[in-house]
Amino acid sequence: MKERLLFLFRHYWVEMIVIPPFLVALCYYFYGDAYLNSGLNFVRMTFPWLFMSVMSPIACHWVRRTTLQKFKKLEDWPKRVVWSLLGYMFFTAGFAKVTYWLLSTTRYAELVPSEKNFYGLLILVSMCVLITAMAYEGITYFGKWKDAITETEQVEKLHLESQFQSLQSQLNPHFLFNSLNVLSSLIAENPRRAEDFVDELSNVYRYLLRANERELASVGEELRFIRSYFHLLETRHDTGVSMKINVGPENFDKKLPALALQILVENAVKHNQISPEKPLHIEIVEEVGIVESVEALRMRAQRSQHAQHAQPTIIVRNNLQRKATRPQSNNVGLDNLRQRYELLGVSGFDVSDDGEYFSVTLPVIGVSG
Repeated sequence: MKERLLFLFRHYWVEMIVIPPFLVALCYYFYGDAYLNSGLNFVRMTFPWLFMSVMSPIACHWVRRTTLQKFKKLEDWPKRVVWSLLGYMFFTAGFAKVTYWLLSTTRYAELVPSEKNFYGLLILVSMCVLITAMAYEGITYFGKWKDAITETEQVEKLHLESQFQSLQSQLNPHFLFNSLNVLSSLIAENPRRAEDFVDELSNVYRYLLRANERELASVGEELRFIRSYFHLLETRHDTGVSMKINVGPENFDKKLPALALQILVENAVKHNQISPEKPLHIEIVEEVGIVESVEALRMRAQRSQHAQHAQPTIIVRNNLQRKATRPQSNNVGLDNLRQRYELLGVSGFDVSDDGEYFSVTLPVIGVSG
């Protein structure tokens, strides 16, 4: 009960605190000394006007909040205007009629406006409501326009950051140096494996160049790329590293952030010991879970009902055998993935470390249409 009262006061403090004193002064001007002759007169004369002046704005605020929740996008402004006007007019006219009826039941009939004057007053109020609705929508449109610009700038910033990371992967001297060393030894020891190694290295760099131009990639493309990438790791570390992939073909056309799997596999190799005696096991498996959109999460914070839909996720996990000396890391890759999911409007990205396994959950993004 206390929380409900605080909610009402926080949202309707103008109607509850500012309006009543002005209304009392206005009633005294209309009714004169009879207004304060007795408590009964005060209640009879105040209540009808108080009812309309408080309840009508509260109802209009409710219409505005509901409309904003239903039509959130910038381009939905015509729907917001139409539905807001309909709601405002309905409640304003309805409370005005109730107020008129309440006034007509008092014993001060001479102070009740005529029906003609009442409808004239109603038209005036309607014009005020129209002006208020347009002002509200102007403020809302400007706010959403600023949010859209800010979000666009964030997407561009993350895209540039992703491009930078991709370029780092393409031109990473350490990675290239190790790859060439492996290739050099293979040419003398096993020319056939050396040829396969060059083919996979070519596939890796070709994909990195393409991924630099887009934000999303299909699950099938990401899996084909990670197999080529893992071939390089396996050639270098031999039995010290293994990878298991269990993702059904029904998900191959769905989307993931580009290079998401490579970032996670690279992290696993970077932070863990790798040897034939202590092999690193990497798994990429699918799992069906509940994924809520960001908009649904926002709505849930405002009301009890919210939307959910079943959506597959891909989990990348590895056994933990951390290096004695941990390499310097600022978690840029994980933070970048998390923010990219947030801006795509998809929640469910999760990082878990239970001491034995390090797991990252990647929500799969369905293809619309």
